[in-house]
Amino acid sequence: MASQTSSRTKGQIALLVGGVVIALVALAIAAGGGTAVWADTTQKDSQGYISTAKHDYSSASRAIATKSVHLGTSIPEWLLGKVRIEAVSGDSSHPIFVGIARKKDVDAYLAGVDHAVVEHLDWNPFRVSYEQRPGTRVPADPAAQSFWVGSAHGAGSIDLKWETSSGSWSVVVMNADGSPGVDARASVGISVPNALWIGIGLLVLGALVLAGAAAMIVSGWRRRPPGPQAPAAEGVASS
Repeated sequence: MASQTSSRTKGQIALLVGGVVIALVALAIAAGGGTAVWADTTQKDSQGYISTAKHDYSSASRAIATKSVHLGTSIPEWLLGKVRIEAVSGDSSHPIFVGIARKKDVDAYLAGVDHAVVEHLDWNPFRVSYEQRPGTRVPADPAAQSFWVGSAHGAGSIDLKWETSSGSWSVVVMNADGSPGVDARASVGISVPNALWIGIGLLVLGALVLAGAAAMIVSGWRRRPPGPQAPAAEGVASS
């Protein structure tokens, strides 16, 4: 009987611990859903994009490139949205170019070119640091290259839109003539299809998982009635 009581106690502890862990997961799922609903209903602009504020990106080199941005093949096509980059040159006398291409094509294009690679980026508060890649080669006219999957160039404000697809990608900002001294002010926006319904689905899933976790916690916390006790042993009469 002692082993049954011990086993029951271990089972209750397991329910409590498991319930708490699952509750934390449920809260994370619900928080993700709530964020998606909030962003979709309050943060989208008239074109359906959720965008960062405009921030300054500058380098004395000939180009600024991001590290590899990987979109996995496991992401369903209906979840892949659109990206929009709005940029304006800090110097109106230098029209700028913004392009998106596969990372391997960007690496080949900038090989031997003095450029900066974004090493670390924080949005709030905004901070960006670069890794400098020295070089002496003058890059070919960026707008004339055929490997870009999306690009825009010109004086004043430019607007690049790209429908995302799986792969490893890089964003490049440079002066339209390839000259050194890049100075741009840019914002990045994303449009995710069905974001509202995804958010609602996550909220419902979080609520269901949380209900299951609550049932586990209650079951583990509830004090069980003690089991029947064995009768006291009778003394053996001496003959």
